[in-house]
Amino acid sequence: MMRLRSHSLKIAALLTLAVGSLVLTRVATASDNTQSPSLSETFSTVAKPTSSGTPPVWARPPASLEGLYHLGGDETPSGFAVPRFVSLKYGKVNARTGPSRNHAIAYQYRKRGLPLVVVAETEMWRKVRDIHGDEAWVRKPALSGDRFAVALTDLILMSRADGKGRRVARIERGTLLSLDHCRSTDDCRVQTSTGLKGWTTRDGLW
Repeated sequence: MMRLRSHSLKIAALLTLAVGSLVLTRVATASDNTQSPSLSETFSTVAKPTSSGTPPVWARPPASLEGLYHLGGDETPSGFAVPRFVSLKYGKVNARTGPSRNHAIAYQYRKRGLPLVVVAETEMWRKVRDIHGDEAWVRKPALSGDRFAVALTDLILMSRADGKGRRVARIERGTLLSLDHCRSTDDCRVQTSTGLKGWTTRDGLW
């Protein structure tokens, strides 16, 4: 999941980063004319109704990773353990109801780098769980091992771990961050899309 320029920090000790929301666009069918909400809408305490008055998806917390079936690398087609984090390689990826092109498209991801969890796999397909807790099948070439994370709340990036050092940037909830690494102390080093690097805590990330 460059060194920080001192003159940038002098211009603005705290930077508020505005990014596009992470949207899961549902493919409409004859019985489904709704769209999945953006990340910010999903984190709302009240579901937003459609024009017909029926909420498309009830607001819920980010998906838990507990209770997943674990397999070692020697038990999977890829040779990697399950579950594991991956990310989207492209900005438009179809998520299907089963592991073949014959299965219907459940929805479409439209955010390159979006983190996902592989919960099952075949030779060419991966069943993934997203931040909303939804699961679908995605082709292996559409996924990358690059590490990314989503900010679950507004965060302050620090220049050093353990909350020490100076403030580097203010990160808005829903921001997609590149994940460098995490320490055993649960401090994680991340990087913004503009190249700013800093430390935050693991519990603020998904």
